[in-house]
Amino acid sequence: MKLATVYRKNPINARHWMTVLCLMLLTVYSTPALATEGDVINIIYDGSNVTVDIPSTAAVTYTATGAHVMMSSTTTTEEYIYRLSGSSDDGSFYLSGNYKLTLQLNGLNLQSQNGFITGSAIHIQCGKRVAVELVSGTVNTLSDCLDFGQDAALYTKGHFEFEGSGTLNVTGNYKHAIKAKEYIEIKNTTGTINVLGAASDGIHCGKGVYPHNIFQMDGGIININGVGKDAIDADDFGSMIISGGIINATVSSDSGSGLKCDSIFTMTGGQINLVVSGQDSEGIRTNYDAQLLGGSLDIRVSGDGSKAIKSKDESNDATALVVNGGTITFGGTECRFYTHAGDLTDATTGDVTKCRAVSADKDITFNDGNVEIFAYGTLNNPFHSDLNIIENGGTLTMHRAPWKFYYGDYEQDMTAYVTLVVNDEPVASLSDYAIGAFVGDECVGIAIDDYLRIWSNTGNNDEITFRVCDLTTEKEINVISVSQDVIFSSGSRVGSYSNPVVINCAEKIIGDVNKDGFVTIADVTALVNIILGKDNSEPYLYDHEAADVNTDETITIADVTALVNIILGK
Repeated sequence: MKLATVYRKNPINARHWMTVLCLMLLTVYSTPALATEGDVINIIYDGSNVTVDIPSTAAVTYTATGAHVMMSSTTTTEEYIYRLSGSSDDGSFYLSGNYKLTLQLNGLNLQSQNGFITGSAIHIQCGKRVAVELVSGTVNTLSDCLDFGQDAALYTKGHFEFEGSGTLNVTGNYKHAIKAKEYIEIKNTTGTINVLGAASDGIHCGKGVYPHNIFQMDGGIININGVGKDAIDADDFGSMIISGGIINATVSSDSGSGLKCDSIFTMTGGQINLVVSGQDSEGIRTNYDAQLLGGSLDIRVSGDGSKAIKSKDESNDATALVVNGGTITFGGTECRFYTHAGDLTDATTGDVTKCRAVSADKDITFNDGNVEIFAYGTLNNPFHSDLNIIENGGTLTMHRAPWKFYYGDYEQDMTAYVTLVVNDEPVASLSDYAIGAFVGDECVGIAIDDYLRIWSNTGNNDEITFRVCDLTTEKEINVISVSQDVIFSSGSRVGSYSNPVVINCAEKIIGDVNKDGFVTIADVTALVNIILGKDNSEPYLYDHEAADVNTDETITIADVTALVNIILGK
């Protein structure tokens, strides 16, 4: 408690000593003295029965009800290996004790169905280090019961250290899939951990006292799907350290996060791939600082009001455990952020939450690395700091367009090489323009420079039309003509670098309602059609911005009068 108080009063100095203490703890716990074969306790499940073999020298007792095992260890000097194997669709393992241990999963399939003991498949009621070994060549599957109040399918009161090249599949039917009350470490010898589903978080560590609350990953592969809240959450005071391995996570819940921590997020290596689709969600959320110093990061968000990465300052919250944060440092991580969503407006308050790729409550510092942003669906600044953006190095590339589009929604594609002519002048660089390919009102591709991939799920010879946005004014401009018809054909190519498809455009002309490049009596007819509601389908599809002739943000008979005056030269 004293440490928490110091951290709040002097976060910078306290953070340094917490980090030192954290590393000391990890060093101590990551090099355990391995147990010998004489210390192995075998628990073998077989349907509704279980066989338990305890060496006579081991200070362990147990009771069993069906395939539910409750064990108690009184040792304070020896690390035992608890080797679990076999299969039961209605069993569990519970262990209490006061000394570190090894949990060896040796081809275990264990489902807790009736809530016996705790409701978890495995529950370790021990506040010490639990080394979880996934035996090489084995697949291990755990799931808890639907309703018993347990924290997780795989739970420890202490801290988990995963190792071994086997596979672990976990489903958290009631709450989390995996939870440690203190830290979780994924060692570089770890195989694959699959979270197949969780009512709340996929992997959760906390609520302990900092600096014990750490999620650290040095290697292995983690795949997370079907979670109700966050993929990985380091709770109160929790920090996250990614130095190796691969994390693949998909989160679809509103207000959920791919990776979340209350303290410092640090990435020095490894690979993170996150797909987040809920509204007001984040790929990575830290309530202190994000340090992106190595490895690669790919985050895709599609929910309105979402962020690929968000660093928040909790200083104004009197209940906050970690304060004075909100910064992001890019120092070498190769980043690719993809946002294909709009802003989120609260129906009650009218408050607007912006959709952004990078958002920091305080400074963003760019020292090194390459960051590429694809922001489709909103023209907000996708790289945003409430204070300062400090540029010392690295490369930032942004592609923006006002239309929602995500190529992952489609199965077939074709290629078009395009170029742009605006007001009769060829455009040398397309960086100030967005070119979108459309089938009706559906955006099916957005050009990157002069290269445009067009997508489809049907491949039914759809006619492709084009729309163009001037990014400097953040407004669409009129497409007057296209040099050749473009019809979707999977795997085909239209145009070339030397002979591209030419899209001829003109800046919007007030009163050019039918988008033919001129203001004539035909536009009066088009404007009347808009007022009469004949503007939702072909052959209408008029330009509403050009129809607001008197620029009062409404389209009424007053605009007809203003348009007639333009035609008459008044």
